[in-house]
Amino acid sequence: MTVACEKKDGPSEPNKFDNVVIESQQLGVWRLLVASNKRMGLYRYYEEFQTSIPYMIRLFSDVHATAPRLFVLFVLFRIWGGFEEALFMHMTTRILRTIEFGLTRNQPFVREVLWAIGLRVFCSALIAYMGWVSDKLLKRLRSQITSHFDLYLMQARLRMDIPASLNAENKIEMSGDDAWSAFEDILEYCTSVIELLSQIFVIYSQARITGGLGFVLVCLMSPLYYELTSQRLWRKVCYAYVNNDAYLRIEALKSLASGKFREDILSNDLGAWVMEQYKVAREKLGDTSDEHPFTQFGEGDGFNSPLKRIMGTVLSDLPMAYCGFNAAFSPSRFSLASIAIMQSLSSNLRLSLESLLYRGERFRKSLDSIKKVYSVSKIQNKVDGGQAHYPPSEKTASQGMSFELRNLSFSYPGSKKTTNALDSINLKIPGGSVVVLVGSNGSGKSTIVRILSRLFAPTSGDFLIDSRPADDYDLADLRRASTLLSQDNSIYPLSFAENIGLGCLDLAGDMDMIEKAAEQGGAAGFISKLDTAYNTVLDPGCGIVSMNLQGNADHPLQKEVDKLPKETKISGGETQRLVAARSFMRLNSGKVKFIAVDEPSSALDAEGELQLFDRLLEAREGKTMVFVTHRFGHLTKYADMIICMKDGKIEETGSHDELMKREGEYAKLYNIQANAFMEVGKRPETC
Repeated sequence: MTVACEKKDGPSEPNKFDNVVIESQQLGVWRLLVASNKRMGLYRYYEEFQTSIPYMIRLFSDVHATAPRLFVLFVLFRIWGGFEEALFMHMTTRILRTIEFGLTRNQPFVREVLWAIGLRVFCSALIAYMGWVSDKLLKRLRSQITSHFDLYLMQARLRMDIPASLNAENKIEMSGDDAWSAFEDILEYCTSVIELLSQIFVIYSQARITGGLGFVLVCLMSPLYYELTSQRLWRKVCYAYVNNDAYLRIEALKSLASGKFREDILSNDLGAWVMEQYKVAREKLGDTSDEHPFTQFGEGDGFNSPLKRIMGTVLSDLPMAYCGFNAAFSPSRFSLASIAIMQSLSSNLRLSLESLLYRGERFRKSLDSIKKVYSVSKIQNKVDGGQAHYPPSEKTASQGMSFELRNLSFSYPGSKKTTNALDSINLKIPGGSVVVLVGSNGSGKSTIVRILSRLFAPTSGDFLIDSRPADDYDLADLRRASTLLSQDNSIYPLSFAENIGLGCLDLAGDMDMIEKAAEQGGAAGFISKLDTAYNTVLDPGCGIVSMNLQGNADHPLQKEVDKLPKETKISGGETQRLVAARSFMRLNSGKVKFIAVDEPSSALDAEGELQLFDRLLEAREGKTMVFVTHRFGHLTKYADMIICMKDGKIEETGSHDELMKREGEYAKLYNIQANAFMEVGKRPETC
């Protein structure tokens, strides 16, 4: 089945996909869809290569700048590698010619043979040595280049803000290994070109008497035929999916037998049922192939008709036939040795051309990889910052950060919702105040916190910090003056000391400050009970790989494995205490003017939450504090301002007493929670 991309009537902008045709076919259990360009040809390849030249130049410039000496040596050795096979061919031909010449004279020719063999052995040793040196250079250069590009890509990831990262087009999946592979593939392709040309030269020089250029062309016919008649998916844009119900059923049943579902399967005694259903599905599937669709696609022509294989085999025999016919008509120009030489040279040439054609596709993919690597530098952040320093010089140490939102709206990038996450928000938060945001799930509480923290920029409206547009301030300054404590905060794959210390980079090595922050965050107690205390890393990431060791519990190697550090498990509450300690580390720096607290205590008990909030309130001097909470506790009663959100809008603002008197949304939510606690208290005890 073929589907063409339709073009709408009337004038329109040219679209690069106007000439794309989508073809689909069933391959066993797979449905394969392939996109082909009707105008894809040599000119298109030339265009791709032309646009890739600047990226190639930049790649080689970066590699040279990273390791100039290694780069030059490595490239020279790769160029030399392109001549190695031609040199071997020449040496082999020289030996055969020497033997043939000696046999025709019927005289001893030890000296000539020894010289030819000695020269061949010397060349073999030289090539082996050059290969050894090249491998050593490769390892050293690869290490430096992958490190360089890993750092480059890491910088791009760290530079990207959250809104930009939500765009699928900005997803950075490349690595330093990809950049190195592209560099190596480009060099290998160039080496293959040199290899093919040098072999053609050797063959032409050897075949001048017996066939010349005609023999060279005959040698190239077989690989060219396969190249022109073969269908290869790695040249096309395509995807495949399983649409066979029996196969999908089989895979689902196989997953039930895995460890993930073992408890359910055993407790419900489903083992026999799974086996029976598997047999039914297997019988229904029958002989339908489940082989990878790309493999089935490549084999399609050969299975449907033997003509292609017969034709390819016949063409591969043409060099021998060519020599045979020429020898029959001109026997004086041929000998058995010359025929053997020509046959050997033709085989080598065919393999070299096949290698070049295969590497040509890898070469194209490498150019695409390099474009992707360098395109990360063009990613534009959505949250802009200015040059103004924060805090301003006129701001006193006792003043917190103030905010004003004027007719502000916000919608998350790529959101499918028809309504905004925030809609026409007008709000003033005085510096130094304690604000509590309440509302049902999805009401916009966390979104406001992330706008205030400059993690997102509003879609429309004005956002002011200390009476000045937020975009005017340097982002780094603002973030040093803010801290966000959220249930989404994670534990870093580092030691507990670093996890806490990184709350304030300037004090990251101060253990006294780290221990103080751990005490304030409530993490000191459980950390002190661990063997390695603040040096504990939850997952040491040893990356154990073994072979034939599983099941040998008594093997001496197993005892060594048991000595390796194991993953440490902590509870959700302990995780939140550790994250809270990081925030206190930041607070203790004395630079924080704004604290955002977004449901950081969901895994804490009531006492732990109360202690956390009390310690945060103790540090409120000179800071603006915004809390997001679902629990209507003492925070709401002692807040300077309560903001009740509903459906992305501010429903009510005021103090606890004011909002309760209004009997609006806040009072409704408060009473629902209070009644729930009262109902729990009235429940009778059960045995």
